Amino acid sequence: MSRQNLTIVCMISLLMTGAVFGQVQGTIINTDGKPFPGLLKWKSQTKAYTVSANNMDMEIPLASVADIQIAKPKDLENAEKQIASGNSIVAIPLLEKVSKEYFMLKWDKPAIRLLAEAYLKAGETDKALKICDNIILADATSGYLGEIAPMYWQILLKLNRTAKVEELVLKAIKSGDRSASAFALIMRGDLVLATGDTADNANKALRDGYLRVVLLYKSEKDAMPEALYKAGKCFEKTGQSARAEQMRTELKKDFSTSPWAQK
Repeated sequence: MSRQNLTIVCMISLLMTGAVFGQVQGTIINTDGKPFPGLLKWKSQTKAYTVSANNMDMEIPLASVADIQIAKPKDLENAEKQIASGNSIVAIPLLEKVSKEYFMLKWDKPAIRLLAEAYLKAGETDKALKICDNIILADATSGYLGEIAPMYWQILLKLNRTAKVEELVLKAIKSGDRSASAFALIMRGDLVLATGDTADNANKALRDGYLRVVLLYKSEKDAMPEALYKAGKCFEKTGQSARAEQMRTELKKDFSTSPWAQK
């Protein structure tokens, strides 16, 4: 057998036994609170992590992982700086690199969220969907919990897959996670407005979504700026200018550095 054919056979064998997407130094904390430091690898077929330390390997199933501690990649920090400077196009290759090298290793999700947003801004909705689908295939909870979920819903909504969005939003609310619930309520408002930008829909979006977050989820600082901004827009649509100004004032006062406040 030629060397080239042998290489191909080895690659196929690796894929059949569970491809390793990345390996980095870090610590896995299991659901009992016990730390396992070492070289971490994710294996797709078994949906488990391998921790290599002291010439020994230990496999930890995804379901038994409470947290993963890994230093933040420099490429991600650089990408964030580029995005903050308005250079999303420059950030894309950095984010693509992190999303591959850290697949299922903590920093993939922040990178994928930013990358999906950059793809959307560039009009590449299919690429945004694909990169989110890849991580959700490995970890189904990413579709309704955590930082990727709200971006994923926006992509699906843009593609008119409203039934799928409604299914995931319901899962987020039923999960009991307050952050997920807050973003799910915001998406409920978005779903209402997607059917028509009318005063009646603005009232319904306030009642079923944005205003609930503003009044009941003040502790969820990540969700509040978006809820305040969109509530303000709905109050404007319904002719309630004083309430709209109240939303804008709170947004600028409490979340002045948020992109929603810049709008």
